[in-house]
Amino acid sequence: MFSDIDLHTIVRFAPQALTKPWWLLDFIRNGGLPTLTVPNYATREQPSWKFVEALGLLNTGARPSWDDVAWVKERWGTSLPFLVKGVMHPDDARAAADAGATAISVSTHGGNDFDSQLSPIAALPAIVDAVGDRLEVLLDGGVRRGSDVVKALALGARAVLVGRPYLWALAARGEDGVYEMLEFLRRGIEQAMRVVSAPTIADLERRHVLLPADVERRVAVASPTDSSPPTMGSHAWSQ
Repeated sequence: MFSDIDLHTIVRFAPQALTKPWWLLDFIRNGGLPTLTVPNYATREQPSWKFVEALGLLNTGARPSWDDVAWVKERWGTSLPFLVKGVMHPDDARAAADAGATAISVSTHGGNDFDSQLSPIAALPAIVDAVGDRLEVLLDGGVRRGSDVVKALALGARAVLVGRPYLWALAARGEDGVYEMLEFLRRGIEQAMRVVSAPTIADLERRHVLLPADVERRVAVASPTDSSPPTMGSHAWSQ
């Protein structure tokens, strides 16, 4: 279903589309139904990759190096923000800073690559200790309520990213659903901050969060590496 909108798919979902004529009309006005292709993977030999094809290429292709990141940063420009997502180890965080990143996202990409990694919140403190003064550290993954946001900020994150919550809300209730989701997070943040007696975000400290002892034992800051590890993600926490 991720590669083509074929006759079988049209027949299967036609009843849902017919009950929402304005939704279907919006697609028609904007060029028709989506093609489910990935244009940013286009090459001269393959100008139109389908989603599953692009995913297979991503999972089996050559791994990028930190030199590649530095190359992208050079062309992106020195004055523009540049974030590297998927950093889960202090050594890789240092390498991202050396490559010119202005921010990193501590993330497992939704846990879709490695089923025994630490959670981003567990890896966060060691990464902040390693590079918190060199770039901004964001956290992505597992944020479902306001207290999750407060925990991440207390452990040193500058901000958090949310994916599934707003997508679920958008699918359920459209724009109103996203607004309600953001309000849910805001109220949860305020409640959690009252509980830990933190009047402002700046008052949040690491002492407000108690990590399990076994996590703190595994999350030890690694020794500095060479200036440019050969590949990205060459280090990974495992449980």
